[in-house]
Amino acid sequence: MKRLFRLPTVSSLPAWFGILVLEVMLLIAMAILQPVFFSGSNLSNIVRSSAVPIILGIGMTFTILTAGIDLSVGSVLAFTGILLSGLITHMPRFVAVFVTIVLVTMIVGGLNGLLIGKLGLNSFVVTLGALGIFRGISYLVTNGTTRTIDTGPLINTLGDGNVGPIPGPFLVVIVIAAISIYVLKSTYFGRDVYAVGGNEFASKLAGIYTSRVKMSVYFISAGLAALAGVMQVGRLQAASPTIGVGLELTVVAGVLLGGTRLSGGVGSITGTVIGLLFLQTVSNSLTIQGVSSYWQQVVTGVLLGAAVLFDRIRIEYSGRSKRGEESNVTKE
Repeated sequence: MKRLFRLPTVSSLPAWFGILVLEVMLLIAMAILQPVFFSGSNLSNIVRSSAVPIILGIGMTFTILTAGIDLSVGSVLAFTGILLSGLITHMPRFVAVFVTIVLVTMIVGGLNGLLIGKLGLNSFVVTLGALGIFRGISYLVTNGTTRTIDTGPLINTLGDGNVGPIPGPFLVVIVIAAISIYVLKSTYFGRDVYAVGGNEFASKLAGIYTSRVKMSVYFISAGLAALAGVMQVGRLQAASPTIGVGLELTVVAGVLLGGTRLSGGVGSITGTVIGLLFLQTVSNSLTIQGVSSYWQQVVTGVLLGAAVLFDRIRIEYSGRSKRGEESNVTKE
């Protein structure tokens, strides 16, 4: 007798479902332990502080989907702010923002994309080198000092302002996430990204220009890191060479918690957004509880390790489930 319906199995659920459940459980726990967590000001703070990591995470998702990684995003965040602080005194703010994003995208994306996509160098090594280069340039230009910036309404809205009752950073995240989901799900380029990460050799045989796809994702990551840098300047009203130190760890952790595999070919923007929101919620919860920021870094590291371990377990379980289903079909 055939079943009329089947209960969903673990392997059939979205990879980000587990972290979504944890997020809901954490929210319920904080509602009981710390009612102030759900105050308007605290929720607004979570949304605003999550925007920059999420934008960086969306760019990181593109690179990890191709079995790469971009460790330079934290230093690019600082480099963008320093560059903007110099340009904003010589041209209108809107023009300065546009020129900054274009220059950073071309310089950083071009460097990483050429070395990784065209020359085939290891993405971990290349982007780690880029991290040092752009962080060092930021220190050299500023001599290690912080620059205060008169951002004006545009940059302020992107980083910390409101569009009506809605936080500006939240709107930026919604727009970027929606565009990225569309690109990955509904365009040939998005399918090529998944294909290259799943099996690069087979992708070449299928006629996909794998080097072009790889170069493109690093341009996307650099461009989104530049946008995030502008948003960070709007939030802090300043540019500093120390901004974003260690942020790449948080971003990678959030992307992996959201179900994107380091081996490439599997992942989603939705999962990345949920994963990074979860990390920010954890950080905010620990802050309200009076936990030291040092311990918060420990928690982030533990969650990163747990994400990698869970990903490995999920791959193994998924493989066994498929083999079991194939065996049942054969018997029938």
